[in-house]
Amino acid sequence: MTRWRLAVGLFLFIFLGIPLVSPLVRLLTDPDAWRVWGEAGRLLSLARNTVGLTASVVAVTIPLGTAAAVLLYRTDLPFRRTFRFITILAVFVPLPLLASGWQAVLGSTGWLPLGWWNPLRSGAASATAPGGVWAPWGQGIGSAIWIHAAAGLPWVILVVGQALRWVERDLEEDALTATNRWRVLFRVTLRRSAAAIGTAALWVGLQTATEITITDMMQVRTYAEEVYTQMVAPEADALGASRGDMVARAVAAAAPWILGAAALVVFMAGRWERNLPPGASASGPPLLFSLGHGRWPLCAVAAVGCGVLLAVPLGSLVWRAGLQGTPPLWSPSSLWDHLLLTSRTDGVQLIYSLLLATASGILSGVLALLACWAALGSRWFRNGVLVLMALAWATPGPVVGLGLQETIQGLLNITHAPHLLADPLYYKPSLTPLLWIVTIRFFPYAVAVLWPIVRLTPPELRDAARVDGASPWQEFRLVVWPMYAGACVRAAVAVGVLSLGEVSAGKLVSTPGMPSFAETVWVQMHYGVTNNLAASCLLLLAAVGTGGALAAAWPFKKR
Repeated sequence: MTRWRLAVGLFLFIFLGIPLVSPLVRLLTDPDAWRVWGEAGRLLSLARNTVGLTASVVAVTIPLGTAAAVLLYRTDLPFRRTFRFITILAVFVPLPLLASGWQAVLGSTGWLPLGWWNPLRSGAASATAPGGVWAPWGQGIGSAIWIHAAAGLPWVILVVGQALRWVERDLEEDALTATNRWRVLFRVTLRRSAAAIGTAALWVGLQTATEITITDMMQVRTYAEEVYTQMVAPEADALGASRGDMVARAVAAAAPWILGAAALVVFMAGRWERNLPPGASASGPPLLFSLGHGRWPLCAVAAVGCGVLLAVPLGSLVWRAGLQGTPPLWSPSSLWDHLLLTSRTDGVQLIYSLLLATASGILSGVLALLACWAALGSRWFRNGVLVLMALAWATPGPVVGLGLQETIQGLLNITHAPHLLADPLYYKPSLTPLLWIVTIRFFPYAVAVLWPIVRLTPPELRDAARVDGASPWQEFRLVVWPMYAGACVRAAVAVGVLSLGEVSAGKLVSTPGMPSFAETVWVQMHYGVTNNLAASCLLLLAAVGTGGALAAAWPFKKR
């Protein structure tokens, strides 16, 4: 087993670790890059924006998501299964598409006038730029918070909801003999789920802080976008002193954030693991709390929430894709024509993006399961995987992209195999770099889904397999895989969904002629939601929505 553990660890370091570490090594070899902190005022402003955006999104999503999870998973709310079904579907809406939907609602040509929205604009541009050119809707941190919160809320509901189902029923029943049900909910159920609530906060917070899809559109400058600022900055200051190369400067600017966030992940992971509910050991189905006379009013609130978060942006895309004429009027024939047109022009790219999402989900899920299995009974391996997760989770997407660029360049320099490696990795249209980068970025999410379950593997099972002479591969194939195949599929689905909206790292490594669909949507978003862009978004939503419906239908039928 030791050899297998070493082999898995070596592969994880080469495939995932080197692209993450290489920018930090570049920084250590270029001390001139630290001159970027001569602009401490600007960098502190980036820190303020990053922390403010992340904290605001977490402050919105965690209370609302936890309350929604309690209603949908632990109460007798009417139609709760339907609402859970809708929540899973909402997870499948990629971030650029969600932003496009809200842009179609609140943009300069949307359902609502721009002026009333976003009181937190704080220096953002006006609705119309000088000369009458259209500018993105509701620019400013308020719009960025809204979109990230809308994207993160379904994830919070799912993560916290699963943990609520794992709370030991016997603990709750014992507490009910001494106090009322609402005190049991707050003092037992939610307290036992505190680790999962913290995990959801980390999930949403780091996803918000390391992405640029929304912040770039809303003109909110964060550490994640500092990479692009340093890419166009001069190599020397006004006095002619060297300021280091582009990669080193970008890492130097983001280093405090990367190291601080990574340390937070490592510190909190140990605390959360000890406090996670036992999952499979919980006895019987979860106890449901009665809402009494509040059942139907709360059902109406849940229906309105689903409509605001999902139906409004998706309906706006349908409305925008079908507009025609002057003044613009909606027409079903116009909607159909634009759907047909975009299916011809973007259909191939859409298929490639779905293939990329599928491949990245499978690869990340299998790697995460291997890592979790190898971490059982080995403290050093578990700590190594935790450090790798912390770096991948905390590093802004553009820095990861630059690290993979360096890794690919070094690989090509070492191998001298231009046609075998250079074509698929650099010169010719290929999904390989995109597959590599999304696996690096979302590997931590797959581990976060799998480890709470895999850690519960009874040691007797592994010991019995080894006593019977099973090799490590046989142990994995006959013991680990049958037990956790379902959880691995869920991790693969989570990574596949996240990869559909990845832009910040992928745009730096995508090969000529093969950008991701999310990158294409992101570029077009800067010019407003046109008929063709709305139709393209609807085609992608139809494709991923089918997969989302299949994924949601399984637990829907079981419960």
